[in-house]
Amino acid sequence: MYHNNLYRLTLFALVLLLTSSCAKNKNEHLIQKESASFCLNDFMKDDIIKVPIEKKAITESILLNAKVETNPDKMVHFVSLVSGVVTKTYFSSGDEVRKGQLLLEMMSGELSQLTAQKSSLQSQILVAQRELESVQEMHRDKIASQRDLIEAQSNLDVLKAELQNTNAQLNLYSASTERGVFQVRASSSGTIISKNVAAGMQVSAEGEPLFTISDLDEVWIMANIYAGNIPYVKQGMPVEITAVPYSNELFFGEINTISQVFDSDERVLKARIVMDNKEGKLMPGMLVDVTVEKEEGLMANAAPVNALIFDDNQHFLVLYKSDCDIEVRKVTPNIQNGNTVYFENNIDEGEQIITKNHLLIYNHIKALK
Repeated sequence: MYHNNLYRLTLFALVLLLTSSCAKNKNEHLIQKESASFCLNDFMKDDIIKVPIEKKAITESILLNAKVETNPDKMVHFVSLVSGVVTKTYFSSGDEVRKGQLLLEMMSGELSQLTAQKSSLQSQILVAQRELESVQEMHRDKIASQRDLIEAQSNLDVLKAELQNTNAQLNLYSASTERGVFQVRASSSGTIISKNVAAGMQVSAEGEPLFTISDLDEVWIMANIYAGNIPYVKQGMPVEITAVPYSNELFFGEINTISQVFDSDERVLKARIVMDNKEGKLMPGMLVDVTVEKEEGLMANAAPVNALIFDDNQHFLVLYKSDCDIEVRKVTPNIQNGNTVYFENNIDEGEQIITKNHLLIYNHIKALK
């Protein structure tokens, strides 16, 4: 009897132990399964970007060296209309100026001549006016002839015309008779891109430009097309432009014109890209890179290159099926250019991939494994 009871107790303990062990294994399995699952929370859902895999023509990036230049149609060169000595300048290269602002002042012997000529003409006009009045009275009294009256009027008119011409010259040179200087004023608004004058400098009439002002709201990007790339770069092609000072920014444009004359010195054709530059970021003389895409004529499934994750010498994409069905898939890129990566297989057209905060999601899922 004792042995029977002992046997029953032992059997019960064994069953209890097995049951407990099974329950424990089941719970552990549930915990592992729960920890292995991943769902997007509200914050993640609001802060991700999904794009579909698309079948695209395979392109190859061509990099062109380029330089920012001013639009010659929007440049104004200021030369002196008289000879003289510069007494003062008011702006420097790189300064912004408005139309009508004073650029420089200069002393000139021509100003003294014009001023003296003006004063003399004014005096002569007063005398001619009195003579005309006298001849008019004598003509009314029949003492002076009609011819005398016409000559007096003509003499006055000639003097007035000469004075008008002298005043026009003084106005043209922006002469300040009070200060005894000629003034050069900006005829248009823009940026001073060159200044070749300083106080004390002797300048000659119609000599070298003293100032050059350009409107930089629009600039030209002049890109070099080397011989090997000439067949692939066409007018109207879209381009992306990068500049060292703005490493995280892309500028977009298109090739407006390609020169038909080969530059024998640089051994290139020149391509012109007209760019809006109201923010003033593209400055004349700045070196930039211009990227154009050459089509290979083949099609492949493609994704934005920034969607690709490189980890442990392998490439991955994060695929979105639902908020709680996120897949990390190992992929093998076939061709990659500056913006797009192409795949030979293992990814289908139309599948959704996450391109923003995908690395954060990838690390979450990786940590759960």
